[in-house]
Amino acid sequence: MKNRLLSQLFSGVLFAAIAAVYPAKATTLTVFCSSSGTELSLCHQAAQSWTKKTGHDIRVIALPSDWGAVLPLYRQLLSAEHPVADILILDSTWIGALAPLLLDIPPTTDDTAILPHPFQAGGRQVALPWYRDIGLLFYRRDLLDRYHMPVPTHWDDLEQTATFIQNKERQAGRTVWGYVWQGRTSESLVCNALEWEDTENPIKTDGTVRTNLPGLERSLNRAAHWISTISPPGVLNYDEEDARGIFQSGRAIFMRNWIYAWALANSPDSPVSGKIGVAPMPRGTKEAPTGIDGTVYLGVPRNTAHPAEALALLHYLTSETIERHQALAGGYIPARTALLDDPEVRHAIPILDTIHPALASLGLRSVAQTGIDYPRVSWVMANDFKDALRNPLSSQQSLRSLVLSLEQLATLGQWTLTTQLQSPYKPISETHRP
Repeated sequence: MKNRLLSQLFSGVLFAAIAAVYPAKATTLTVFCSSSGTELSLCHQAAQSWTKKTGHDIRVIALPSDWGAVLPLYRQLLSAEHPVADILILDSTWIGALAPLLLDIPPTTDDTAILPHPFQAGGRQVALPWYRDIGLLFYRRDLLDRYHMPVPTHWDDLEQTATFIQNKERQAGRTVWGYVWQGRTSESLVCNALEWEDTENPIKTDGTVRTNLPGLERSLNRAAHWISTISPPGVLNYDEEDARGIFQSGRAIFMRNWIYAWALANSPDSPVSGKIGVAPMPRGTKEAPTGIDGTVYLGVPRNTAHPAEALALLHYLTSETIERHQALAGGYIPARTALLDDPEVRHAIPILDTIHPALASLGLRSVAQTGIDYPRVSWVMANDFKDALRNPLSSQQSLRSLVLSLEQLATLGQWTLTTQLQSPYKPISETHRP
């Protein structure tokens, strides 16, 4: 009830702010964008470029910093009688739930030039990738060099290396932690857990639920052992920014995060600028490195007052020109595959060479299998993973509870009986049938 009231309060304030600051005009389009400094700046730059190009005005609205509050806010705003937005920034995990409220995006010959492909739900194309993202391992290159240690490629290697360097640094009077990650009960924890055990997603690609999860249990127990040894005691409350704050201040050796942290950690005022490296996430039982896919999409609400202009703006924001600028100015990985080999892009994002194997071996969450149910699936997973981390002795019980909850959701959602979403990494002509 409290969250619902907060959402209603925020949406009411948002409606009022839009009406007061931006009087309605037929040629004014509204773009909802992340409140992250770099991303918001890129939104404004693209908006100014579009205005100069077309004469249409654009207002950019920053979303709440709490990413978990955005999906319920979108549901409320997109169901409103009067249109509020024309372009939405979309996490891939929201698209199944929002698909009925999104406008169809007509296919074009340009669709094959991007990876992942346009997001499809129920045979409808409803979102285009804005930039790619992937879970990455950030590390203190200077500390690994100091102790002649290689970059870890397996989780056991990471634990041993983090422990060794952490102890050596503390003996020298420098307080550091070995590894910081995201343990808050959220989608971020789901991503971390699936990276720890890269072959045992609780939901199979055909939508059925795994009834036995021994590998995931071992991985959760190992991560629980990290807490207060190589990871801070408060890591179970960390999100991406909490982890970045510790790492960027020079108080951690390794960090799991997304690509955005690269540019920030190398900013002129960063204590670790020039001292860090980035690598694919350590492997579990797979031979290839696996980081969870975190592609960010753009879509158009069905209730937009300007469908033609909104679609034109959508294609402009996902064009080669804008993606190239985002890569050069913000270090964002382009979805247009040709740009990955662009010399200027590779110079701006030197880690592309290092992470290329990971981009070819992505870990996918169960969005395609579960469709509109994914937000609930994620919440159940995050809570049971958190219980297992808090009390390793009951991890088996937590995972048993997870399996039962997922089986109930699968039965209600008929995941294995109905066509849900097309995997964005499969050929766009192929229908994904979980």
